[in-house]
Amino acid sequence: MTIRVQWATPEKTIVHLEFERGWTWDTLKAAIQQADDHIISVPHQVHLIIDISKAGGLPRDFMSAAGDLFAQGEARANEGHKIVIGAGALIRAAYAGFQTVYGYRLEGRPFQFAGSVDEARRMVGSS
Repeated sequence: MTIRVQWATPEKTIVHLEFERGWTWDTLKAAIQQADDHIISVPHQVHLIIDISKAGGLPRDFMSAAGDLFAQGEARANEGHKIVIGAGALIRAAYAGFQTVYGYRLEGRPFQFAGSVDEARRMVGSS
């Protein structure tokens, strides 16, 4: 799989998704399901750190496929912060556009951005 999903803390409070070059929408959907399985496996709050710094760019159909993903599902009751590492200006601008279009569906599920894993861990109060 070109998106690794794993617990980042022994307490199971952070799930880390790490994208590698060659990821596809199918591997992303599988990774989302795996992360969701992690979240629902524990009763406490779980944060997501999504590292796209080694993802190798975005697929051509990014806007339509990402829009479909944003339109799906509800946040889990114990889903915490979602922090993206390695998002450049294009991704941040696209996210701002998605917030405008899908804003009401993103309530309680906003993404935040960080420059490193350490910064992301500080943002969720875990070092």
